[in-house]
Amino acid sequence: MQALAARAARGMWPAAAGAGRGQVQVQAARGIVVQVREGNLERALQVMERKMRSSGVERLIKRRTEHHVKNSEKRVLARKALMARVRSQELGRSLRDILIKKIRGQ
Repeated sequence: MQALAARAARGMWPAAAGAGRGQVQVQAARGIVVQVREGNLERALQVMERKMRSSGVERLIKRRTEHHVKNSEKRVLARKALMARVRSQELGRSLRDILIKKIRGQ
């Protein structure tokens, strides 16, 4: 049993094997913490799904797996990427202008 506890502490073994009532389980990759209260695992899973959706883990998983993307979703993602690119270019231009003014001493 001590070997299992040591492996769980090092992250080599799932912590759920020794999870009892009221223990906190941590997903190390994103820092999501879910408490299982009074042995209600269904409620804990609902809370975990909500936290994963809000933190963006769900989008990361979808991006890495092969799945169909609707055309409307493609358009939304393309528009967001375009807006991010435009904002980045505008920021670069404004920073360049500021640096030029500083160099010229104005």
